[in-house]
Amino acid sequence: MDVGLLITERQENGQTISCEHAGVEMYVEEDSSLDARPLQGRLAEFAAKVFLPAGYPASVSPDYLRYQIFNALQAFCSSLAGLLSSRALLEGFGVGNADASATHALLLTVLQDFFSRVTTICAAYVVGPSLSCEAKTYRLLADVANDAAIVLDTLTPLLNTCFPGLRIAALCLSGTLRALCGIAAGGSKAALANHFATPISGTGDIGDLNAKDSSKETVLALLGMLAGSLIVPYLTTPFATYSVLFWLVALHLGLNYLGIRGVVLRSLNRQRMSIAWDMYRESGGRKIPTPTQVADIERVFESPGLLRELRTNSIAGRCSIGSSLNQVLRGGLVHWGIFDQMKDEKYVLWLDRRSMHGNQVRTAGRVHLHICFKEGFAAVDQLKAWAHAVEVGRMVVIQRRASFPPPAPAELVLAAYRRAEPVFAEFLKGLDDAGWNTAEPALLPGSPRALILSIEPTELEQEVEEKKKV
Repeated sequence: MDVGLLITERQENGQTISCEHAGVEMYVEEDSSLDARPLQGRLAEFAAKVFLPAGYPASVSPDYLRYQIFNALQAFCSSLAGLLSSRALLEGFGVGNADASATHALLLTVLQDFFSRVTTICAAYVVGPSLSCEAKTYRLLADVANDAAIVLDTLTPLLNTCFPGLRIAALCLSGTLRALCGIAAGGSKAALANHFATPISGTGDIGDLNAKDSSKETVLALLGMLAGSLIVPYLTTPFATYSVLFWLVALHLGLNYLGIRGVVLRSLNRQRMSIAWDMYRESGGRKIPTPTQVADIERVFESPGLLRELRTNSIAGRCSIGSSLNQVLRGGLVHWGIFDQMKDEKYVLWLDRRSMHGNQVRTAGRVHLHICFKEGFAAVDQLKAWAHAVEVGRMVVIQRRASFPPPAPAELVLAAYRRAEPVFAEFLKGLDDAGWNTAEPALLPGSPRALILSIEPTELEQEVEEKKKV
């Protein structure tokens, strides 16, 4: 007796297909058949397979499509503005000028390339470790630098007429800005791609995602070039050129900002950790914010390490993470008590000597804290140290607002530790439940300047402690 089979499958695009098999014949339900769909549906599926990662939407984060829409629109605007910039740059190099020489244009290109390469080396050294931690900031900063370079290139014909010497400086600055854009965009896009290829459930393929993004960028650049080829010939006056350029740059930056604002990163950097801890403390330990709630509040351009109270928007100061304890304590007061009471922690939190006046904290100004790690510190130690620092900032704001007398440094740090330590384990569990990635925080850019191997009191400090006991 032959037995028929009804097999139901869910394809990578999420569509359910049912097929009945009976012997050598196969019957397919017409409502579920691929061939029964209209041509538009099949074309849409083909385009999705070409330009979207395999398994979309299950293989990417929920904010992927929104970002890609804005990214596509801004890339189209950038291509149009780039054509205006290229035309102006060629005019600046002497195209169309009978008195210009190829050697002069070559020397200008070499000079511009020199500044570009030097900037690449310097920018990689200065901002390289922070690109992953502050991906949203540097992604938008890259477009700001690129647009500034486009504007400078477009102004070169005007500068060549009025200020020939200034034109050379503008070309060099343009090369510098483009190099800065390359460094910032490269590192931040890699971090964002890693985020997009990490869905809430399941797994993604970052290689396939990058390949599909390259396909989209190629098509958009081609469309921008074709559209620009139709528009640019009609922009024959400086007024028309600069007017169109102004609107393209403004639209480009606006679209980029909207795209970046919609990205919901689940890794905790310094700003997101500060917001999460502050919201948790303001709610009395009852509310753990989700990544989406924090993304709605966080600033795209915010100084890393800034300690800001969320409710009043008051700035207490800033905190440096991964500092060297020997440099922090150089020329300042040493308090053995704080090291002894926090000996079980894998970090040390202390104030910069410029934030102290004698044995008091300068609460009237902005305090500067330092987090120094001990050997063997882990991800949870980074999160706990930053929560401790934010709690110190909250206390500074409260004391400043209430006009309390300035506290002693050790008293302030230990009081904040006693507030944060008992509730941190519950806070950390709440972060995991809310969807945060606590296993790989983005608090520490690069590696610490130094790691503490041991802290031991000297004979002088031991004598002081014995006198206090007597």
